[in-house]
Amino acid sequence: MLKMKRIALGALLSLGLTACGPMEEAPEASFEAQDSQELEAGCTSLGAGITTHACAHAGNPTDHVSVTASATRVTSAPAISTKHRAYDLALPAGAEGSVTYVPATTGSYAFYRTQNVAFTVVNGATSATVPAALTHSVSSSGCSLTHVSVYDLTAGTTYILAAGPASGNALTVVPEFLNDTRTRYYQDADGDGYGNNSVSVLTACTQPSGYTTQRFDCNDTAASINPGAAEICGNGIDDNCDGSQC
Repeated sequence: MLKMKRIALGALLSLGLTACGPMEEAPEASFEAQDSQELEAGCTSLGAGITTHACAHAGNPTDHVSVTASATRVTSAPAISTKHRAYDLALPAGAEGSVTYVPATTGSYAFYRTQNVAFTVVNGATSATVPAALTHSVSSSGCSLTHVSVYDLTAGTTYILAAGPASGNALTVVPEFLNDTRTRYYQDADGDGYGNNSVSVLTACTQPSGYTTQRFDCNDTAASINPGAAEICGNGIDDNCDGSQC
């Protein structure tokens, strides 16, 4: 009997919480596993958020650092591992030049560049070439960056970045960690512009189809019910998802 009473009390508490209105999504800590993921399968291009961030560094003179690249692929080449910088590489005349990159965290890293030149990432410990997870051109108004490649890298490993030859023997590279600029999108099954709190994707890629940055849709199967809807009195429905009916 006591057990049945506890079950009934739990059910009542659950109903009471539901009636209180839209719930906040789970804390970001609950998404930790997703946050540390490498570039997700199916990603065809990076989103505007990370590109805008990289372009801001490329366009800010105080973020630029001049580096003379090594003429050979060695782990002692100058490093370009500091965050939020645009590295202006001086390459050997008519040849490739090398720098190094040591990621602080395991994950996916994007390397934006001002020219479409050969760009190779080599694991300094094994001499193995790291395949690009994604490469595409960049088109952003007023931005000098034209191409980007993404690589899945391991924390603490020294990678050799070989680039060039390049026009003018110069190339600007802006490294970006994808986790720093990912956006959370919420599933919008009914297409009303508001998403389901419990179904979301955190990504630095372009916005997934059927997802939105708006959330708190209490009924994602009816487009007329969402936080932006007008409450209709007497219809027995919480039209605007505020937890109450008039």
